This record gives sequence, structure tokens and C-alpha cells, in this order.
Amino acid sequence: MNIKGDKGSGVVLGLGLIFSILGIMGLGLMISNRVVEATRLQVIADNAALAAEDVLRGLATGYPCETAEQFVESFGSTLEACHIVKLDMYISVSKQEMGIVHRVSSHAGVSTDAAR
Repeated sequence: MNIKGDKGSGVVLGLGLIFSILGIMGLGLMISNRVVEATRLQVIADNAALAAEDVLRGLATGYPCETAEQFVESFGSTLEACHIVKLDMYISVSKQEMGIVHRVSSHAGVSTDAAR
């Protein structure tokens, strides 16, 4: 049914609304992907620090910083810094994806609390 003076503005409005919703959904997907990548990188850094700590304590063979570097590089990341302070390991890890650099750091050490 054609209404007098109707020029198809409803179709334009409907398409505009659909594309706006798709754009917002795409933006939300990109943001959530960045959060997942940052979380994944933090898990890699934590596990690398724990592996290096095991080497430092003598539970595994090798050198602590080299072990952390091998672990981090196996997941496509870069070990930026590795410091040993007494029996504590401090590492920093980065990864670049689509021009965005994610940086995280992690610490692993022996507990001084006797209750643990």
C-alpha cells in the first residue's frame, strides 16, 4: 500500500538502524577480543614466572631467565625484562597484535608466611 508522498524513507531508516547495530556489535567484539588477549598474555607471564621460579629453586634444570624466555616465546610473545631478587622472579612480557602492544608483568616467589 502506497501512501501519498511516501518516498521510501522507512527503508533508509531501517537500513541505517541495522548498520548502526552491526557497527556497535563489531566495536564490542573488538574490545572484548583485546581484553581476552590481555588476559591470555597475563596467564602466559604468570606461568613463565612460575617456571623460572622452579628453575631458581632447583626443582627443574636450566637458567631461570632463559626458561622464562623460552616459555614466553613459545606462545609468540616477547620477554622484555627478567630480574631475580633473592628467591623472587620478576618478569615483563609484551605482545604486539594489529599494531597494539600489550604489556604485562608477573612476580613469583617463595612464601615467607609459615601458615601457607
